[in-house]
Amino acid sequence: MTTLRRALTVPAVVVIEILLLITAPLLLLVAALASAGGRSTRPLRSAALVLAYAAIELSTLNRLRRGADDPNVLLREVLMKAYRTTRRILDVRVALEAGSATREQLATCKGLVILARHCGPGDSLFIAWLLVVHYQLRLRVVLKSVLRLEPTLDLAGDHLPLCFIGPNRRRARSRIHALAASMSPGDALLLFPEGGNFSRPRWRHAVAALTARTAYNQARRARGRTYTLPPHLGGVLAAVTGAPTADVLLLAHSGFARDGRDRPWWRLPVHRTLVIRTALAPSTSVPREAAALSTWLDTAWSEVDTWVYRHVEHQGRNDGPEMSGENTIIGYAQGEDHAHARRWSPCGTTFPSRQSQRVRGG
Repeated sequence: MTTLRRALTVPAVVVIEILLLITAPLLLLVAALASAGGRSTRPLRSAALVLAYAAIELSTLNRLRRGADDPNVLLREVLMKAYRTTRRILDVRVALEAGSATREQLATCKGLVILARHCGPGDSLFIAWLLVVHYQLRLRVVLKSVLRLEPTLDLAGDHLPLCFIGPNRRRARSRIHALAASMSPGDALLLFPEGGNFSRPRWRHAVAALTARTAYNQARRARGRTYTLPPHLGGVLAAVTGAPTADVLLLAHSGFARDGRDRPWWRLPVHRTLVIRTALAPSTSVPREAAALSTWLDTAWSEVDTWVYRHVEHQGRNDGPEMSGENTIIGYAQGEDHAHARRWSPCGTTFPSRQSQRVRGG
């Protein structure tokens, strides 16, 4: 099956992307005319981004075919290039909120399970960039099996610990458990507990499904969380039981839309800052038993939802943090002391400071 799939997808994608690059001048001219006619830079930016993606993917596929690179080094370089390109074309940047977990804190973890919000086109790229480039973690990612149709991810799975899961839940949990069990210090396993990108139809469907199962309390809480989908317990339980000494990192972000929710995939974000907040929960504070973990996860996700709501409320009154242009943390905003920054404790009640660290990109 793998051979057949790659025999179809890899040549098709390579041919299409080569044709795109050959016709790049014409495509950019048409896009420029469309931008001028519509008085919007989005058509030109979209065309430039597609061409840049094609160039990056062809280069990456060639490196994967040769197999000469260290996989983690290759991932880091590809993420740096993708982030730098996206920032230059779309003017989209990342800001890490003050009081978030530090690189030094994560370096002491005996493995790390990362539970991230999933909302917005390409948010996973920026999350991966933050984890690999800024936090300097060796990343393992749980992905839907349909993403194997993307040749770069498909071939990368031969070299990197990517976990592609399908509809068979028992098999998926087994794979996540095994991947988590193999972690060592410096390794991190990234999961999106919501199971998919946030959208209003998915949110409504999730609430209706909980109601249909007579899980009325869960449905009531999910109805009150309008920025996130209800988190699934299975994958999280498999990860934390597979790595019983691993700490857990909660990762919330603002999304690319002004209301903190979803936006159409074709409407690329322009001149936007993705604000990210991370909070570290020590392994001893995270239950490993299903019922207790379900309560912990539900409470944590309520905090993620509340953080997004308060961020949107704050952004409605302010222009947002000023960003610089390199890919390193350069410190807290003036007057903010790291040791005294208000902490966001997973499953706690303290809301973090609204100041942000500046993350330089690229």
